[in-house]
Amino acid sequence: MAGAFVDGALKGFNMMERHQSRQFNEQRLSDLDKRNEERYQKEQMRRADLDKQRKAERAEDVAFRKQQAEQNNQHRNATLRSMNDYRNKSLEQRAAETTWQQNYQTQQDTWKKDQGDIALGWQAFREYGKVPEALEEVFKRNPTKDPRRYTDPALRESVKQLHSVMGEAIKTGQLSKVNEPDSIKLFNNVFKEKINSSVGHFDKLVGAKIADVNFAGFVPVEDKEGRVALALEVTYENGSKEVKPMTKGRTSQSDDPVLTFTPKELIGTINSAATMADMMERPEYYDRLGKQLNANMGIRTSPQSKANDAKEAEYRKAKMQLLESKAKALADVESGKGATFPLEGEAKEQAITGVEAQFQKQMEQLDSIYGKSSSPEKSNKKQAGTVKYTSHIDGVDAKGVIAKFMEANENLSEQQAIQIAIQQGYLSNEQ
Repeated sequence: MAGAFVDGALKGFNMMERHQSRQFNEQRLSDLDKRNEERYQKEQMRRADLDKQRKAERAEDVAFRKQQAEQNNQHRNATLRSMNDYRNKSLEQRAAETTWQQNYQTQQDTWKKDQGDIALGWQAFREYGKVPEALEEVFKRNPTKDPRRYTDPALRESVKQLHSVMGEAIKTGQLSKVNEPDSIKLFNNVFKEKINSSVGHFDKLVGAKIADVNFAGFVPVEDKEGRVALALEVTYENGSKEVKPMTKGRTSQSDDPVLTFTPKELIGTINSAATMADMMERPEYYDRLGKQLNANMGIRTSPQSKANDAKEAEYRKAKMQLLESKAKALADVESGKGATFPLEGEAKEQAITGVEAQFQKQMEQLDSIYGKSSSPEKSNKKQAGTVKYTSHIDGVDAKGVIAKFMEANENLSEQQAIQIAIQQGYLSNEQ
């Protein structure tokens, strides 16, 4: 009995052990499957994250490469623009380098041509009380020579005061007086139109248009001749102000040289204004001036001289009529008056050239009739051998001075007239 019981117990024990073992194995396999599933899920998540990361990195790489390409393009374009700007600025600068020289040469050439017309305009104003329309542009270019300015008593008074102050300062050597506020104001009043000639021009260095210019004083230049430059206070449309010197070409270019004057040149300019102011106040004096000079020198006025004077007046009148006709013809071309349709472009330029050529020919014919020189390059200097003669009478060139003396006495030779004019201070010569 006991053996059967023990055997039964052992079998039960073994069965329980196998059952437990089976349960353990099943649990172990279940746990293993669970861990494998977790590992699988984690691996899948890791791979998904990795794919996501790689996708983000690829997107970042594409964006970076795109950004780099854009930056490279921008840099390349900026470099090209910079090179083009540099090239264009260099071209502009090279072109601008000669602008002041062209301006200066044009001013000199125009002044030579204008001198005779200025004298003609003064004569017309004296005789008829007005300036011929054809000479309006001449006086627009030379506002300080316009006789109409000197009908203003206040201006004439300013001219007289400036003439007195400057003359006294140079005579006594007290040059500091020329830079006193009152002297600066006088100079600005007298020459305002000339000083203001650059108004409206665009200053590239400042980046604004010039609104106003006023004289600010004289600046001494260190040289043996005692030259001075003119300091100008320039006001721009943006409200800024700068003090700059007057330059030869009237430009803002860095290589435009400063315009300087010797004391003699400066006084000569002021004397010219003083003479014009005096002519306006005492016209009869200047009408008699030639006769008085002749009387002082013992030169008798001959009938031939009177005839020459009448001929000269006739010539001036004919010249003014011709200039008036020219101005009207050019105005008709500009307005298209008398034409089937308004002229434009090349056709208009050709018409203007035709008018100019026509009236130039008529002017030459007029000069020929009255025995005048028709040389296109008139000046106030006359060449005689190696000697140049310079006139000191405003509005009359050297040739005109010599002619006046010869007209006063028909027996006077040209050389004698030159010598008398030099002795009296109306001519000077330069070797």
